[in-house]
Amino acid sequence: MRLVEPFTPKMAARAGVGRSALERLLRQGRIVRVLRGVYLDSGVEPDLSLRARALALVLTGRQLVVDRTAAWVHGGDRIDALPGAGVPLDLHGRRRHLGAQPPFGPDDVVRLGRVRVTSPVRTGLDVARQLAPARALAALDGMLRSGSLEHSRLLAAAECLAGLPGGSQARELIAIADPRAACGAESVLRLCWLQARIPTPVPGLVVNGVRLALALPVQRFAVSLDPVPVFGNWPAPGWRVLALDRARVLAGAGGYLSEHLEREFHQHLLSAF
Repeated sequence: MRLVEPFTPKMAARAGVGRSALERLLRQGRIVRVLRGVYLDSGVEPDLSLRARALALVLTGRQLVVDRTAAWVHGGDRIDALPGAGVPLDLHGRRRHLGAQPPFGPDDVVRLGRVRVTSPVRTGLDVARQLAPARALAALDGMLRSGSLEHSRLLAAAECLAGLPGGSQARELIAIADPRAACGAESVLRLCWLQARIPTPVPGLVVNGVRLALALPVQRFAVSLDPVPVFGNWPAPGWRVLALDRARVLAGAGGYLSEHLEREFHQHLLSAF
């Protein structure tokens, strides 16, 4: 039977599932830890409403959720989660911020059910300024993809970051954020691509029924994070498609990946002559 709602160990105990049984289910991959002290059936994809309900199990209505946790509630992807680790719980006043923190205005806080969270725009500005670039871009892409955040509003709001620590990084990341990234790994890949001497790619291009993570339709060069199928008219004539391992992309080594993409792209161009 699938549990479609998040639950705590106390809730599990009332249903007859003790701590040892809970840990066993976690090891077996039948449940996942979404937050510290909050679990969910591994077959359930937590939408925005469910994420807010999960937070409500461990927070009071007075606490304000910020930064990484707020990005997650608004649909942001995480790329640094350890196996079995839950989403970090960032609360206003509990976490050290980077340099001066802009004060919260009346539009900077929203309520999702019983939980107070920084608004999508404020959250986007905060994570773009404070997180490492790859982690920040994954969060921004995810929030845009979920529909909780509008790119035009975020771009307009980024003007207020001038002079703040991390403001230059934030404006650069906000400019390249894109909802077409399907996951955090694609966000990391795109950031590495943009750091190489390669034309700007199209995220999520579909060629002959196959979705490609990043592609250059004119040069017919692309990268996939899934195995590249071989059937009928695919790979399409003239295309070079690199199949990269998703876990290795997330593992880092951005400089190496940028060089690899650049080398493969130029080899592809040479082979066309």
